[in-house]
Amino acid sequence: MGRHYREDAHREIWQRFSTAVTNRNRLYIPVPVIFELANHIAHVNDGGQRQKLAVQFVNDVQNSLSNGSPFQVVPCQDFQSIEDLLGNLQQFAAEYAGQGLGLTDTSVYLQAQQLYRDYQKFKKFTVHIWTRDQALKAREPDKEEYPFV
Repeated sequence: MGRHYREDAHREIWQRFSTAVTNRNRLYIPVPVIFELANHIAHVNDGGQRQKLAVQFVNDVQNSLSNGSPFQVVPCQDFQSIEDLLGNLQQFAAEYAGQGLGLTDTSVYLQAQQLYRDYQKFKKFTVHIWTRDQALKAREPDKEEYPFV
């Protein structure tokens, strides 16, 4: 597998994902995360495995568009126009890069903040950021009781 793959982490993440699906949680995937994941697939050493993962990835993204999917791919509204992109790049350079967040991390953080603002009136709606990146995890709107980082 790729340089970031660990079997023990895979098992833990799969368990958490299974629990989220069983609990009918929604998993919001900002578009930049799709690009990031595709980049990780491209770095898998074994060409056959890389191709298999790429095909599965495309199928998973296509399946996320169905109503029964726990995933919801969300466009990156903070980067919809060139002006938005420039403004957010300036904010990224001034604030987030110095805190250890990359551009994809910044888009995840901004999306989480937007979801939090949109749904904070619902008491049982919590917003977590599922990541192993400690700098990004520290910024999730609702702290997870038992985070996996």
